[in-house]
Amino acid sequence: MSNAPELAPSITVFKGDRSKLKSKVNLLERIQPGYYQSEVDNIYRQSWLPVTSTKEIPKKGDFIVVDVPPLKASLIVVRGQDNQVRAFYNICRHRANKLELDERGNKRVFTCPFHAWSFNTEGKLTGVTDEPQFPGLNRLEHDLIPVHTEVWETFVFVNFAKAPKHSLAQWLGEMHGGYQGFFDDREQIAHWSIEVNANWHVTINAFTEGYHSLFLHRATLPDYQGGKDNPMRHRPYLEVMEHHGRYSAKANPDHHMTPVEKLAFGAGRPLYPAFPQIDTDVPGFPTSVNPGRVSNWAFDITELFPCFVLINGANWHQCMWFWPIDENRTLIRVIDYAYKAQGLGDRLAHAYFRVRNREVFREDISTMEAIHASLKTGVMSHVVLSQQEMLLQKHYSVAAEMVEAGA
Repeated sequence: MSNAPELAPSITVFKGDRSKLKSKVNLLERIQPGYYQSEVDNIYRQSWLPVTSTKEIPKKGDFIVVDVPPLKASLIVVRGQDNQVRAFYNICRHRANKLELDERGNKRVFTCPFHAWSFNTEGKLTGVTDEPQFPGLNRLEHDLIPVHTEVWETFVFVNFAKAPKHSLAQWLGEMHGGYQGFFDDREQIAHWSIEVNANWHVTINAFTEGYHSLFLHRATLPDYQGGKDNPMRHRPYLEVMEHHGRYSAKANPDHHMTPVEKLAFGAGRPLYPAFPQIDTDVPGFPTSVNPGRVSNWAFDITELFPCFVLINGANWHQCMWFWPIDENRTLIRVIDYAYKAQGLGDRLAHAYFRVRNREVFREDISTMEAIHASLKTGVMSHVVLSQQEMLLQKHYSVAAEMVEAGA
């Protein structure tokens, strides 16, 4: 007779090739300066990276300046007068001064504050002050420096490689056609950022598994998931793809709304942590929303490798970036989107959603610096990952492959 403990059954349906995944991962080596630099060169210079949303630049001439910390790059993302979205290095071609100092706005021309060289929204050099003093200057050689840019749904992606190895469609794989306008009718309702003293792997890991939710969020979200039939909150659907991974979470049918929750969602349309059900059997419903078509669906979490997490529910979605600054620090950016408010009730629901999300986020980041500090002691090199942490396994598998391919 075996003395091994009896294993509780899992409700998880696993999908995708798991043959290269490892349950034991060396994290100590990944927080070393040399290894981090190899990640910058072979992951961040080669991957398609989402940097902003088209919702931030809806009109011709609208622009937003975004930083990409691992590549020490500042970008101007702008909608040109031809309505095309482009990204350029935020660098004047005269003396390499930072061209645009405003975070966002609307312009027909970007003018450098140093010597007033000017560039249009398509990146063309249109004005050189005291131009006769530049004999032989060829304006065509001094346009803004572009970065490969593609738009998918409402997301703007960039790629810093000279010649990207994949198109954005190839990089996204089966997700590319899977959302079909799902994010269109949304407005930004919250935006915050924080710098954390922890490696970027450690920070993104905190958001791509649900194993911790029963314990870490026991005060803020005691019963929004799980229930009698799923006490350990196993994910009903978990999928790994060529580069990315995703899972769906199941709501607790026995969830008891708090008085504040009842007030907020009694006046406005429900948002997280309430989970109104939507009919996924409607013809044309996006295939990547609740991809496993699980009953009593709560939300999906998708990691777009290397450092972006998309969380989406019925009426909302959250974008999270985990930008590495160096091997010891990460800049986390969070933007929340929800349905466009139609009255004060919806605004109240938005406000409750913002506060609840922020408090849960604070709990999630509470472990990061402690984990990183423990790893820096060097006494523990490896971590062990369960099947419910399979998105972490996939993350490390893709990262290792890309680093090794460029070695």
